[in-house]
Amino acid sequence: MPRRLVLLLAAIAHAGPALAACGPAAVDFTAPVPLKAVPVSVGLGGDRVLLGRQGERIAARNQPVWVDETGDPLPRTWMDKVDWSAYRLDNVSRAPARLYFDGDGRLCRAESYELPRRGDGPPFLSGGYTLEYDGAGALTRVVEYEQTAVRRPATYEASGQACLKRDARGALTAFTNEACEDKQQPAAGRFYARDAAGRLLRAIDIAAQGGAFQVQTYDAQGKPDQRYVRRHSPGDGARSYAHVAHASPDSRPYPVHREELNQLSTEVPGNDWRIVSIADDVPLDDTDMQSWNPDTQTILAQGVTDAQGRALLAADAQARVWQAMRDKPGRIFWYSDLMSRVLLLPAMDEARWRACADPANQAADACN
Repeated sequence: MPRRLVLLLAAIAHAGPALAACGPAAVDFTAPVPLKAVPVSVGLGGDRVLLGRQGERIAARNQPVWVDETGDPLPRTWMDKVDWSAYRLDNVSRAPARLYFDGDGRLCRAESYELPRRGDGPPFLSGGYTLEYDGAGALTRVVEYEQTAVRRPATYEASGQACLKRDARGALTAFTNEACEDKQQPAAGRFYARDAAGRLLRAIDIAAQGGAFQVQTYDAQGKPDQRYVRRHSPGDGARSYAHVAHASPDSRPYPVHREELNQLSTEVPGNDWRIVSIADDVPLDDTDMQSWNPDTQTILAQGVTDAQGRALLAADAQARVWQAMRDKPGRIFWYSDLMSRVLLLPAMDEARWRACADPANQAADACN
């Protein structure tokens, strides 16, 4: 059985009776569309700003649905926000795009066309998108189609997909750039951990090969709370640590576990070093803080690196520094010399990070 037909049948089985009038997104892109085409004067995507349905400015993008790295954690769309009536054409032969809507006004399909330069031929379908919705009208899938080869008659195949998965209440649980039937684990995308009532607890970004790399938590009012990231160790690219994220772009984060505080090394013997706490009223991006300043910094530990370049901390100093790292994350710096510093951050233990980054974990304090 051809692979395209297998995908189509799988999509229909996945959609079931809850499909909106648009039908499944996995289709034969050359098949006739049982909806009326709306020709418009602007192409799909690109660097342009269009008129919105409320008179606002809508920035077009090269994909119909996406998630931002920061800000609103939920997927964003633009095609459904444009006032397409402002761009409608009567002459379909001059339209670089054609849109298809269902009876409720949902966009079902968007097609891109190449227009002949001298008008000596019909427009050529170069690709486009199909959109799928659930019975409640919520977007569940977008499939992008592209021409497979420069030939006539043209053939098309799915070149990209976005899948939006929802729970029984309709609350979003996952956004991935993969087919909805793809069972690859772990899938790459953004996943949403919710409590039993459906309240958003965490937005978890996961890479296909590297696992979770960012978790944004939310408070009881739904506002962004603490953000956690996982990054490679500054001294060992084969190791990675999860820790609280901080906004200062010049802080050079250096996450460590409690037992690693006695293994700090500059590899340079004979250097004066200090671990300090920055005063609460000093902005962390203050350029004056890049070098040692006794007026605004409290010394927690200090010494001289030994013959192997290590900064050795006594047991009481380790305890003092670790407690300060937990009490004032983002304000504890290790100056390996008078002009060089890194931000010491308490690394999360693996069990806590796994709990924090697990979309199925409904505990509000999973990251604490």
